[in-house]
Amino acid sequence: MMQGIRRLVVCTAVSGLLAAGAVTASMGVARADNFAAACGGNSANGYICNLDTTVASPGSMTVNVDSGAASEGVNLYWTVTCADSTGSQNDEGATLNAATAVNVPLAPLPPTAADGNCNVNVGISLPAHDTKPKIAYTGTLTFTPAGSTSSAPAVHPVVGFDGKCMDDKGNSSANRAAIVIWSCNASDQAENWKFSNGEFIHNNKCLNDQGDAGSGGHVILYACNGGSNEKWSQLANGELKLQAHGGSLCVDDPRSSTKNGTQLIVYACHASANQQWKLP
Repeated sequence: MMQGIRRLVVCTAVSGLLAAGAVTASMGVARADNFAAACGGNSANGYICNLDTTVASPGSMTVNVDSGAASEGVNLYWTVTCADSTGSQNDEGATLNAATAVNVPLAPLPPTAADGNCNVNVGISLPAHDTKPKIAYTGTLTFTPAGSTSSAPAVHPVVGFDGKCMDDKGNSSANRAAIVIWSCNASDQAENWKFSNGEFIHNNKCLNDQGDAGSGGHVILYACNGGSNEKWSQLANGELKLQAHGGSLCVDDPRSSTKNGTQLIVYACHASANQQWKLP
């Protein structure tokens, strides 16, 4: 568990609350107490909740969206801009139609020197096509100051094309959690894998060809059952070959993407760079 985590901003979207626009919850850098705001929506804004704040030199940041015992599909869009006396950088991304509870790490960008700040803007909404009764949910932004110590287990990453890592989206332990590429982070447990007996294991679940779909099928996390659609072997060229389908398919970063959040697939093995991986 990370030491020194500070809970910054909480916003709650309440089913049935009609508002002309989103309500934004904001806090100053020095504040460490909780702040909550109810925010809803109409057909135009789709139950939007914003988490906007400034964080002083964070070592890590995470957005959590939870809807209690019920599950709600949500979209998250974020922009992070970090700056100090030496310059600035920014990053943005999205996680779409994710089932709650979901945790999304926001990687602080260099520079993150002692005099640096990161402006964080996160928008959380329900998908526009969602016609089901709305479920109340809560969004929370947390951060750990740079230099905080951690007693979390060491991360053993699987590194692929352009130095991106195999990542369990939101560090989930749920069946069917998407396996994506993400910027490698030595403290991100979502990138911690164990390769044993032909299985890639994370959070006690296994890397799996969803539904034994074959070429183009999504790679997910699923309960380990010894099936051929979760058994893998590493070839000398770095390919991770699936036992199912006659051993003809490999873990593939589709179209050699470098975009965080791109879901991995299985595809015909062809020894290209987007199918080559370095094991933990």
